[in-house]
Amino acid sequence: MISTLLDWFNQPDVITAIVAFGSMGLFFVGLFGLLTQRHLIKIFISIALMETAVFLYFLGTIFHRELTAPILGDGYTEFVGMNDPIPHAMILTAIVIGMALFALGVSFAIEYYKLTGRTDINTMKEMGE
Repeated sequence: MISTLLDWFNQPDVITAIVAFGSMGLFFVGLFGLLTQRHLIKIFISIALMETAVFLYFLGTIFHRELTAPILGDGYTEFVGMNDPIPHAMILTAIVIGMALFALGVSFAIEYYKLTGRTDINTMKEMGE
């Protein structure tokens, strides 16, 4: 029974559907947090969660199980049957940039709290005047 269920989950179409629905669910959790929260740091966490969902979706859809890693060739002569490393490298770069922006945004939120004592975005008046 369990081996049949695991074999069913191991099909490429099922894995693609799980990745798609899982990343969409994670994205909508982040979107819900973005739309409902008023605390600055919670807003930045929601944006980071949405960003992570996009990264998971892209990595889950470009990876093929039947292909090997680009470093597992026979040397320098034959490079067939390998996953494309360029999308993975671009997602890795986007992760680094996203975490740097998250750290910068949270540090700005902390400094704003130190200056004004407020974290609620509804009470911010400095830019509106």
